[in-house]
Amino acid sequence: MWLGRGIEIFRKLKDVQNFLASKPANTYWVAQKYIERPLLYNERKFDIRVWVLVTNKLDVYFCQQGYMRTSSDSYDLSATNNYVHLTNNCLQQHGNNYGRWEEGNTLPYEALKKWIKDKYPKIEFDFEKHILKRMKDLIIDTFLAWKKNLNPYNRKNCFELFGYDFLIDEDLRTWLIEVISLLKPRSDKIHSIRSTPILIWVYLTILLLDFYREWLITCLKSYWIHYFLQKNQGQGRIITYSS
Repeated sequence: MWLGRGIEIFRKLKDVQNFLASKPANTYWVAQKYIERPLLYNERKFDIRVWVLVTNKLDVYFCQQGYMRTSSDSYDLSATNNYVHLTNNCLQQHGNNYGRWEEGNTLPYEALKKWIKDKYPKIEFDFEKHILKRMKDLIIDTFLAWKKNLNPYNRKNCFELFGYDFLIDEDLRTWLIEVISLLKPRSDKIHSIRSTPILIWVYLTILLLDFYREWLITCLKSYWIHYFLQKNQGQGRIITYSS
C-alpha cells in the first residue's frame, strides 16, 4: 500500500477472509479497525499529516508545520464512495468535488483550532497539549518499535523522512492511521508547496549544524554562535529519546 493505493474497506469479517484468500500466498496485509465516529470538519472527514525526520544518530525531529487533509464529500458511514472515507490526496484529486471546499483539499492547523474552538466553546481545549502531545507520544512508540531497522549499516550523516497520518475522533482522541517512509513530500500539492521550504530549512538546520556543530564552536569561539546553537539545539524536535 503506497499513498492510498491498495486500501480496501470491508464491513464483514467474512469479506476480509474472502479477500485475503484471493491473494497470493505469503503476502502481507495490515488489518485496521475503522473509526466509525471521526471528528468531522463541516460534515466531512479529515486526517492530519505531519512530517518526522530521523537522523543516523536516531534523533527524532518533529516538524511543527502539519496540515489537515479533507475529504471531498459529506461523511456517511453507510456510503460506499471512497471519497467519503479515504482522505489521501492521491485518491481525492480524482473526485468530482476535489478542491470545491478547500484549495487542494488541505488546510493549516489554524483552521482546525478555530473550528474546534467554535464547535466546543465550553471545552477547555488546547491543540498543542491535547493533540500534538499525543501525536508525539505515538511517534515515539512507533520509533521504539522500529528503531533497530532504521540504520542497520550504521551509515553516518544520513536521515529518513516519515509522513505520519493521524485521525481525531468525535471525543477529541487522537489515533495513528499510518506511517509512510519517503524522501520528499509529494502527494499533497498545495501544502507541500508551502511546507517544502520549511522542510528544506529544517533539513539544513538539523543535519548541517549537527555535522559542523563541534567545528563551528571550536573555530569561531563566538558567544552568539555558541548561544544560538545551545538555544536551538532541541527546537522543533520531540527529542525525549536518543539511543
